[in-house]
Amino acid sequence: MKVYTLLVFLFACFIIASCKNDKIVPQQLQGTYKGSFKSLNTASANDRSGLLGGSAQVVISGNNYMGGSSAVQQSRGSYVITGNNIIFTDSLAHTADFNWSLLLSGTFKQSTKGDSLVWTKTLGTYNYIYTLKKQ
Repeated sequence: MKVYTLLVFLFACFIIASCKNDKIVPQQLQGTYKGSFKSLNTASANDRSGLLGGSAQVVISGNNYMGGSSAVQQSRGSYVITGNNIIFTDSLAHTADFNWSLLLSGTFKQSTKGDSLVWTKTLGTYNYIYTLKKQ
């Protein structure tokens, strides 16, 4: 009876451990992603200043990425995943005549919504959101 109880316990532990691993790892991100980008001011629903949106495309190969939103200049560089965050390091030189917060650069919270990958960066009262589907 003790062996049976031990086997049931070990099986339950295995099932629980396999269900907890919902993190996205770099090997899962390989490929081309297309979707949308938007920036939102969370301080006021009536404040539309600085809001921007458009299509987005990101190509990931190894630990490198290229792309971003059609609303601003593109980014290219490397990324690393830490927990539920993905950190993009842009290696391109950019002019100073636009809002650099709009670049695909910096730390984004990574999640999924249905079959879409969602990256959200929060700076002050602004959220910068990429919603992408693997092609």
